[in-house]
Amino acid sequence: MTLFKRMMTILIAVLAGPGLVLAGNTKPYPTPKPIGGLSFADETTVTVVNVDVFVRDKKGNPVESLTKDDFRIFQDGTPMPITNFAALNRDFFVHAFQTPIPGVATPTPAPEVTATKVQIKPIYVIIYIDNMNLRPLDRNRVLRAVKQWVRENLHPPVHIMVVSYNRSLKVELPFTQDIPEVISALEAQKMRTGGRQTRDSDRNEIIDLMNQYIDEEHERPGAGSQNAVLYNQILRLMQSFADEESSDLRFALGALQETIQTFSGLPGRKMILYVSDGLPMAPGADLIQQFASMFQNSSVLTLLGRYDRSQLFRSLAARANSQGVAFYTIDAAGLQMQSDISAENRFTSRLDAIGVGTNNYQDSLRYLANETGGQAIVNTNNFHKGLEKFTADLFTYYSLGYTITTSGGDRIHRIKVEIPDHPEYKLRYRRRYVEKSLETRVEDMVVTGLVFDVKKNPMQVDVTAGTPAPASADQWTVPIHVSFPLRKIAMLPEGDDYVGRVVLFVAARDHKGDQSDLQRQEHEVRIPAKDYEKAKRERFGIDLSLLMKKGGYNVSVGLMDQITRQASYKRLTFYVGLDK
Repeated sequence: MTLFKRMMTILIAVLAGPGLVLAGNTKPYPTPKPIGGLSFADETTVTVVNVDVFVRDKKGNPVESLTKDDFRIFQDGTPMPITNFAALNRDFFVHAFQTPIPGVATPTPAPEVTATKVQIKPIYVIIYIDNMNLRPLDRNRVLRAVKQWVRENLHPPVHIMVVSYNRSLKVELPFTQDIPEVISALEAQKMRTGGRQTRDSDRNEIIDLMNQYIDEEHERPGAGSQNAVLYNQILRLMQSFADEESSDLRFALGALQETIQTFSGLPGRKMILYVSDGLPMAPGADLIQQFASMFQNSSVLTLLGRYDRSQLFRSLAARANSQGVAFYTIDAAGLQMQSDISAENRFTSRLDAIGVGTNNYQDSLRYLANETGGQAIVNTNNFHKGLEKFTADLFTYYSLGYTITTSGGDRIHRIKVEIPDHPEYKLRYRRRYVEKSLETRVEDMVVTGLVFDVKKNPMQVDVTAGTPAPASADQWTVPIHVSFPLRKIAMLPEGDDYVGRVVLFVAARDHKGDQSDLQRQEHEVRIPAKDYEKAKRERFGIDLSLLMKKGGYNVSVGLMDQITRQASYKRLTFYVGLDK
C-alpha cells in the first residue's frame, strides 16, 4: 500500500466502513400518484464514437491533404460508415481562438477546414515527473525542453497539470492555462531528489561482485569453496534487487493508475507527458542476463519469466484507453550508448546485458505510447525535436466519427483504421474503444467533479457540511448532508407504500491532490402511500460522516435514480481545522 493510499484510508475511512451512515430522514408521507420523478433515461441510444487519427509520411511529417473518402474504419472487424469527419491543423486552432502563438502567423482569412462538423474539444495534458525513476541530471535536462514547449504551446484549448511521483503522488499544479505558473511548478522540480541513482548504485555493486568472482577464478582457480560462497551471495543479491525493483514498479504503476483516474469523465482530448528514465518490463533483467553470460549459466534465465511484469503494463494501457488517455513518454536517459552504464563502475558490463537493460526500460515506454495512440521519445538527446512531434499531434490530426447503438453495458471494441490508397503512410490512433454503461459513466463524472464543477443537477441535489468535531489529536469528524426533493425521484407501489431506490456515489480529494476511492451505496426511499402529497413538497435527506485530517477538501457526490436512471452531481468545498 502506497503512502498515498495509506493517507487516504485514514482520511476517508468511514466512507467505506461502519462510519458510512446513510440515514433517510423520512417522515410518514402519502402518495396519490403511482410514480413521480423525472423522465426515463434512454440507455440504449445512438452515440458517436470519435477516433483521432495521426497520419505521417515516411519522414514523419504530418499529412494534411486527405479527405473523408480516403479513410476506412472498422469496429471489431466490421466496416463502419464515417458520419463525422474533420481535418484539423494548427492554423485552424489559431484562428478559432484568435490566440497569437510564438512563431505562427495568424491566418487571414480563416483557414478552410474539411469537415462535416467540427467540435473543438479541450485538450488536457498532465506533465508527470516520475522522480522515483529519474536521475536528477537527466530530469533537469529534459525539463529545459519541456519548459520551452510549454511557452510555445500552452494556449486555448490546452490545459496543463503538473504532478510528481517519488514513492507518493503529488499534484504540483492543478489544470491551468497560466504559463508562468506551469514554468514555476517545473522549476521547483530541479531541487528534488531522484530514485534511479540509488538503484544504479545497487546494480553496480552487484556487477562489481560478479567481476570480482571472475578475477578470483582466474587468479586462484583452486579456491572452490570460497568462490562458491561469493557465487551464492551474488545470486541472492541479484534476486533481492529484482524483488525490490518489482515492488517499486508496482507502486509506480499504481500512481499512474491514480493519475489516469483524474481524467475520469472529462470531455475532450487527454494526454500524459510522462518523464522518467524508463520502467522495467522485467525487473532485474539486465543483471540476470549478465549473470547468465558471465557464469555460463543459462538456467538462471528462467528468472526472466518469474519477473515478467508485462501484464501490469497491459492493465495500465487498458485503464488509459478506458478513460481516453494517450501516453507520450520521454526517456530522459537520452541516447543509449553500448558502453559502460556508469562511470562509477570500474568494470565493463557485457554488451548483451546492456542491450537487454536498455530495451527493458525503453520497451515499457514504447508499449504505453503505442497502445494508447501516443508517441515515445527514446534514444535521443534532442528532446526539443521529440516534443515537436507531440505538438504536431496536439494540433494536426483527422477526427473520424461513426455511430453505434450502445448496448447499455461495459464493452471493449477493437478499432482499425486504413488508408487503402496510401500504404506508405504511417497511422497512429487508439486501437480500443471502451463502451461504458450508465453507472460507469456516473462514476466517472463523480470523480471528475473532484477537479471540475459538473454542471448537471436535474434532481436538484444539495450537499452541505456541518461543524467538524475533533475525533483525535489530528482528525475531525465532518457531518455531510445530501438532500433532494422527493418529487424528483420515481416511486413504485409496494403494498401500502411507495418505494424509490437511489444509488449514492461519494469521493473526496484534498487540496494537495490526494484522492479517496469512489464509494457506492444503494438506498431505499419508502413513503406510506397516504402521505405522498405532503412528501413531494419536501426534501429527502441522507447523512454521511467523514473522518478527515486538517486541510481543504472537495467532496463530489453523484445520485442516480435506479428507476428512471437519471443522475445528478454536486460538489462541496470545505476546510477542516483551518480558519478559512
